Amino acid sequence: MKKPFHHLIAHHIRKYHRHFTKYLYEKDTIFATALVFMFIIMVKILPIGNLHFFDPMKLALEDFDFNDIAYSKLKKSEDTPMDKRIVIINIGESDREGLAALIEKTSSMHPKVMGLDVLLEGPRDPYKDSLLRSAIEKNKNLVIASKLEWENKKDPYQRSYFSPVTHREGYVNMLSEELATVRLWVPFFEKGKKDKPYESFAATIIEGYDSLTFLKLEKRHKPYETINYSRRVTQYQVVEGEDLMAGNVDTAAIKGKIALLGYINLNPDNIDDKKFTPMNEKFAGKSIPDMNGIVVHANIISMVLDNIYIKKLPSWVNYLVALLVGWLHMSFFIRYYLENHIWFHLVAKFAQLLSAIFFVYLGIYLFSSHAVQLDMSLTLVVIVLAVDIIYFYEAFAVWMHKKFAYKTVFHQLHH
Repeated sequence: MKKPFHHLIAHHIRKYHRHFTKYLYEKDTIFATALVFMFIIMVKILPIGNLHFFDPMKLALEDFDFNDIAYSKLKKSEDTPMDKRIVIINIGESDREGLAALIEKTSSMHPKVMGLDVLLEGPRDPYKDSLLRSAIEKNKNLVIASKLEWENKKDPYQRSYFSPVTHREGYVNMLSEELATVRLWVPFFEKGKKDKPYESFAATIIEGYDSLTFLKLEKRHKPYETINYSRRVTQYQVVEGEDLMAGNVDTAAIKGKIALLGYINLNPDNIDDKKFTPMNEKFAGKSIPDMNGIVVHANIISMVLDNIYIKKLPSWVNYLVALLVGWLHMSFFIRYYLENHIWFHLVAKFAQLLSAIFFVYLGIYLFSSHAVQLDMSLTLVVIVLAVDIIYFYEAFAVWMHKKFAYKTVFHQLHH
């Protein structure tokens, strides 16, 4: 008599459950799993920096994050509507006289807060400097750009040349290397326990636009935030400085909004003032920066105002997932190693491939749909190393059995 379908399903579930759990509680499985983590720790702490044969892999992966696929291939931000709270004013190649005129013109349209993303370092032409100084001093809702030297412990804050007359300023540089992908944002930099922290450019603008949202940001007490990119430049209202000065822009386009004055170029081959971001169409081995700095700041401001922070799971969760998944895979691999060795390599490689696809997809899904960042890189490394560690552990366990009568599942293995 033919079995009902649900009985067949239950039978196969029990069958594959035994594949994974038959050796799950064997001490050999537990010790072999522990050996994988011991090897990873050893590689991390040993001085192997001069082993240049690791360089190609390092160069290929050092600036790669699986979650980038959510932006470049799954088009995470494609359907995000335009942020009508922010208008970006393209300053083009304006000198200090031109910047002063743009500030005054923008101010006449009554934005709630303005931000000038230009590092104004040192004196230039005295006349043009005086015009810009006057514009900065006059407009109390203008935030100008400064810079933070992260490695300078004594005096990290590099103020603008116009700091003495400004009412607000914030550092614009990010916590990343010059050519690295911009993923992290430091809202505040603590210079001392008793001193008021330095504010970033975006945080200062948010403070001027929405004080309650700024207070919520402060209360998060995060040393850094992972930037949740939501929009490309085409998803922000961009006003050309020339059009603004010519009176071709309606006051309603700027009134009551955040007006960000910065450099924009839409030519993909023009990399002036552009950064690498996770939204880059080429998510691995990036070659051309994809986003102007002012648009990065706009994305940060949108993230905070919309309260769509990336929820990064604590490290212990990543370690626990890697441990549990590695333990299950080790049990599965040992079962085939002992009982179906002729199929071991094929099954192991196939299982590694399926697991890699599944866990990468799981991480991308959590990031794309729920803004949860689960780092699966350690889990994938554990799965890859598990097969090779079995050979090493087998030799050790068999030697221990012969020498000290150590009980092991490997001592009767013949292949």
